[in-house]
Amino acid sequence: MTQTTYRIRLARPDDLPRLPEIDSMADSRFGATSYRDVLEAFPAVTVDHLTELQDQWRLWVAAAEQDRPVGFAMVSLDAPAILHLDLVAVDPSHAGHRLASRLIAGIDAFCAGRGLTKMTLTTFRDVPWNAPYYERLGFREIADSEADADPFLGPRLRDQVAKGLPRESRIAMVRDMGTPLRERDDDRDVQGLPVARGREPKGIRRL
Repeated sequence: MTQTTYRIRLARPDDLPRLPEIDSMADSRFGATSYRDVLEAFPAVTVDHLTELQDQWRLWVAAAEQDRPVGFAMVSLDAPAILHLDLVAVDPSHAGHRLASRLIAGIDAFCAGRGLTKMTLTTFRDVPWNAPYYERLGFREIADSEADADPFLGPRLRDQVAKGLPRESRIAMVRDMGTPLRERDDDRDVQGLPVARGREPKGIRRL
């Protein structure tokens, strides 16, 4: 059996039409959880929004055969040194290849040396492939009181609660960038990423 080779890279415009389908397939995993109905009411990822993110260097893909995306990650710059992981979605047919950790590792490698020191996220506390998985990657819990008071995490959590998610189901997490992921693959999994030395690529400040 031929082993699939994956590549982590910044998204291109021709990737974008495929990504909403990946997001929808990834969300199907929540069908067996108590959050299914609430999540179905959340706005779907749109190509227009993805176009904005791609133009700002805030969108990454995991590509398989023929350079076809099978997973993606979206990020935001919360503060000069803090990057927020907004979303990670992987086609379930490509599960088991650690693509989420490869995407995070690729983003980390790209941002190393650019002054970013922390990566944050919000996720489900009790879904096995959410908080427990991210903890295995080196993320640690942020106390609820601290997260609620944070000028970036607090509004995100309140918006999630307003949309119907129980506050006790949500958790904010953080990891130190530039440190190896516990499940991190070697550099051969992160291809085509500019090394953070010398002149900074145009657009990176708009992450």
